[in-house]
Amino acid sequence: MLAAFGQVTQNLVEPFGGLDFRFAAVALAFQAANLVLRSFAWRNVLAAAFPSRHVPVVGVGAAYAAGVALNAFLPARGGEAAKVGLVRLQLPGASVVTIAASGSVILVLDALLGGALLIGAWALGVLPAVPRPPHAVTALGEKPLFLVAAAALFALGAWFAVRKVNRFARRTWEDVLQGGAVLRSPRRYVQSVVSLQLGAWACRIGFVLALLAAFGLPASLPLATVVVVLGGLSTVVPAAPGGAGAQQLLVVYGLHGAVSASAALSFSVLLQVAVTAMNTTIGIAAAMLVLRTLHPLVAVRSGLTARSG
Repeated sequence: MLAAFGQVTQNLVEPFGGLDFRFAAVALAFQAANLVLRSFAWRNVLAAAFPSRHVPVVGVGAAYAAGVALNAFLPARGGEAAKVGLVRLQLPGASVVTIAASGSVILVLDALLGGALLIGAWALGVLPAVPRPPHAVTALGEKPLFLVAAAALFALGAWFAVRKVNRFARRTWEDVLQGGAVLRSPRRYVQSVVSLQLGAWACRIGFVLALLAAFGLPASLPLATVVVVLGGLSTVVPAAPGGAGAQQLLVVYGLHGAVSASAALSFSVLLQVAVTAMNTTIGIAAAMLVLRTLHPLVAVRSGLTARSG
């Protein structure tokens, strides 16, 4: 058993020896630029939500980077709560709901762009064939009465849930609308948010493209796009920190047919290691900046405190 484990480990580590560090450096630069652009986009959403207050560019950028770093280590995207807490430290008295809603503006556009790219990859035949659903799932489609009954039960449950939360929803709806205030000005939204997010997506694809080249794998734009989109899907249901495990599975699936399974697995591991290392380094430095401390451990503990608060 130990021999088999050692062989698997050797197969994973061996490709790292031939890594082209010139392309790896370019990849890390793309990842850093991605973080900067996304933090600027979020800052602009917050500036529209709080027009009468000064929303610091560096402070919001640091909070964003620190939250991204924590997402790599905390399950259920715990870093998102840290982002909100760290921004609230810089905007005393601001509604937590408003700050959280402003982050949703960024996530919604990400979902739309990711979905469009995924459909485009599937239409162009770049995405491997989608497996057929299990027989048990297809069998349900042959029982329309069962599906209607299930839908009715779901609707009934949703109605009771809405009645319970309706009072709370009314109190928070105005805060939610404030968080999405930038959407009321389409021109401002496109210029100050969409343009930056498109640039960030280009950097994400450039990061994977450069890393594929560094690894000596086929470096094509369609393939890099598929890896980016499928890697992002691993965080939709973030049971493990950073989507670990799910990300490897989806990236290997995306590279199926282009490279061998062992090379795809090694690349997916390198991909997550590189992203985590870069995000953690920038995130700790950012937390030290926003919390005004020269002690990395103090910054990390304070970030976790902001998340729980």
